[in-house]
Amino acid sequence: MSGGFGAAGVWCERVVYRSVRAEEVASWSAWAVADPVRAVRAIRADARRLVGGVAGGRARWRALRRVAGDGGGQVGAVAALYRGESCGLALDCGGVWVEWSARPVLFLPVVSRTGPRCVGAGERAPAASTFCR
Repeated sequence: MSGGFGAAGVWCERVVYRSVRAEEVASWSAWAVADPVRAVRAIRADARRLVGGVAGGRARWRALRRVAGDGGGQVGAVAALYRGESCGLALDCGGVWVEWSARPVLFLPVVSRTGPRCVGAGERAPAASTFCR
């Protein structure tokens, strides 16, 4: 993962649906991390936290089993991200459907710190003659 003009990283998302039919979104969250290993670890830790809140039974046991062992999933996910491919995880967590995804991205700088400054709230714009020097 080379950065070049921007900073290379991984964009991660979690979507929680109100039912296993995934018809209505209950919540959405996103975060950015610096590399594929951190992305997969963050998703796995988030999945463990979420599954830990599911009332016992078979659904909890199945979900915990999916995120507890590797079985090639974690290694495969890291490898996919390094190849520039997306990866994801989907779980039935006690009647709600949860999907995690991660994709490699290039974070571009938004503004130059040495460039022109925007006028903030409550500030007056400089005289027109100072714009084009």
